[in-house]
Amino acid sequence: MTNHAGGIIPPDLISGGVGWIAGWGAAGAAVFPFVTGAIASKTGIKSLFPLVVALTGLLFCVWACVPRSRRQIKG
Repeated sequence: MTNHAGGIIPPDLISGGVGWIAGWGAAGAAVFPFVTGAIASKTGIKSLFPLVVALTGLLFCVWACVPRSRRQIKG
């Protein structure tokens, strides 16, 4: 995502954008395993497969919202 950001974020916002992306990535890397473990401890190992499928679907939806390239502003 950070590599892709160079092509879609305006040059003057890249450093802040990369920091924002890294911050959300670190938060997600901490929160999702915690939530997965908490759910699995309550319901058992059988809940892990649906949770992994749901998180994969969420990841697909997030990537579908990312633009392919920077929009050219005419003016």
